[in-house]
Amino acid sequence: MKVAVLLLLTGALFAGELTLKQAVRDALENNLELKAYRRQVKASEYEYKSVRGLLFPTVKLGETYTKTNIPGYYLVIKMNQERINLPDFNPARLNDPPAINNFETKLSIELPVWMGGKLRAFKNMAKLKWKGDKTNLGRKEEEVVLKVYEAYANAVLAKAAIEAARQAVKDAEEHVRLAEKAHETGVALFADVLRARVYLSKAREKLRQAENNYRVAKEALKLVTNKDYGEFEVKSFTGCPELSKERLLKVALSSREDYAALNYYVRSLKEGVKSARADYLPKLFAFASWYMYDQDQPFSNEGDGYMLGLALTWDFNLGFAPLYKAKSFKEQELALRRRRELLAKAIKFQIEEAFAAYQNALASYESAKARLEEAKEVVRVMKKRYEEGMARMVDLLDAQTQLDMARFELVQALKACNVAYAKALFSAGVLKEEVLK
Repeated sequence: MKVAVLLLLTGALFAGELTLKQAVRDALENNLELKAYRRQVKASEYEYKSVRGLLFPTVKLGETYTKTNIPGYYLVIKMNQERINLPDFNPARLNDPPAINNFETKLSIELPVWMGGKLRAFKNMAKLKWKGDKTNLGRKEEEVVLKVYEAYANAVLAKAAIEAARQAVKDAEEHVRLAEKAHETGVALFADVLRARVYLSKAREKLRQAENNYRVAKEALKLVTNKDYGEFEVKSFTGCPELSKERLLKVALSSREDYAALNYYVRSLKEGVKSARADYLPKLFAFASWYMYDQDQPFSNEGDGYMLGLALTWDFNLGFAPLYKAKSFKEQELALRRRRELLAKAIKFQIEEAFAAYQNALASYESAKARLEEAKEVVRVMKKRYEEGMARMVDLLDAQTQLDMARFELVQALKACNVAYAKALFSAGVLKEEVLK
């Protein structure tokens, strides 16, 4: 019973009109592509934290059991267990000692004092990589928003096509009525009635197709948002929004997250060069250990002691592996710098291209509105002339065909103009910001 009530409430929640803004919000939260990329960003964060942890001390706890009758070890073990006696120095006993057991407990802490700067460079490299991935997530979100916008626009187009098809059916029914009336009064042939009925049949067929297309378009919108809305309607576009190319060019480089991410990746590779070169520098460790020794059981203490120290190591690979690794990072850094330079130019071109497409779409939309008004006037005139017996049904249906086409071209132009507007915003990296205002 509770499940049924919940389902009813859920259906009631999603029934009605779904706005573009709500669809975008849902996609940003639920889209599977974004969820997958957020996991990658989280993995980069954990990688950074893993590397950062290398700067902290390492604590080790170990237990070692040995049994030996080697004279040197025998004497040292007894000394460590603090059980050495004068008879133990008897030459006969020293040369042929009995077997002795030893449990050695060791607690130690190691701290990298200076690793030639490798660990710090490695940490910075991982951190910048994480920041780059996190910044690039914003661009992935922009891509998903554009997909939602296009899917929503397709649904709006399909919905508008239904309205256009319904109007076409209504007009076709009126033409059938006129043809039947003219035939009854002897003004027109029965062929006019048949032509009008055929046209009506085709109009109804197009209406069914439009309804199916709308249903499919809404399913596509559900797919990209990864959310089941149940039965819903989309909100029709009221016009084509205005757009300023100057504003897009002004904010593009600061708004495009993929460009900003490249800056982080370049800096990350620069740190990689430092980490590779550090392999040729000396490394200094500090350590402290506490030992306990017992002959009978582990983690017990018949004797104990500590050891403090510093260790200096200096490795030099004769194959120059660190040098080539540093060169590899440097080449990758230079390659990314060229890509960043190219992207800066490409962004400007993309804005120019997208804005030109927007202007073309806007001009087509304005032209489609004018053609629709002209087509309506032609049908009005031809209808009146047909009623007066001065035009044929073929002429009226030809005019009606042009009107139906003009209606559909208008909704197509409106959709194309809105999508071109969205792509122009996307090229400047401000689509999400504008949609969610």
